[in-house]
Amino acid sequence: MREIVAKKYVKALILALDADEFNRVSDEISKLAAAFGLDKFNYIIDSPIIDAKSKVEFLLTLVNDNKNEKLANFLMLLSHRGRLHLIPEIAREFEYQKALRDGKFKGLISGNIELSETQKSELEQKFSNKFDVNIEFQTVKNEFNGIKIEIDDLGVEVSFSIDRLKAQMSEYILKVI
Repeated sequence: MREIVAKKYVKALILALDADEFNRVSDEISKLAAAFGLDKFNYIIDSPIIDAKSKVEFLLTLVNDNKNEKLANFLMLLSHRGRLHLIPEIAREFEYQKALRDGKFKGLISGNIELSETQKSELEQKFSNKFDVNIEFQTVKNEFNGIKIEIDDLGVEVSFSIDRLKAQMSEYILKVI
């Protein structure tokens, strides 16, 4: 539910921003979202004692572009509506919208199989061509016996499990016998 509300706020804010402002506001909202990991910060944001204007002034001290009137008005709107806690979701939606605008997405390749840079580049190229966007993969070694490719923003997940292949081959051989 929070994501749906965040999408509406992001959509409205994007309509008010030009391309240069979009990048700056996106960076500033990401900084604010990172602050939500601190308990003291959340205490200040959730405090009923502190008024909406003071909360916005506090938030603006945390960003570099504190003179940006559109960002200040946006934060004031969130504060008056009691929705400052949506900033992390708003930041994620901004990143997604930025990826859509630029056609650049990040993906994850995980598993216990070592991939060379050539193989990784080849996968990036093939997935980029398939979805007509630029995809950059990060590799993570874990316990999964096989390989798993995820591109969350595009809703893509592909996996190949060696254990499953062995089980299917054994099942097929037993059926044949």
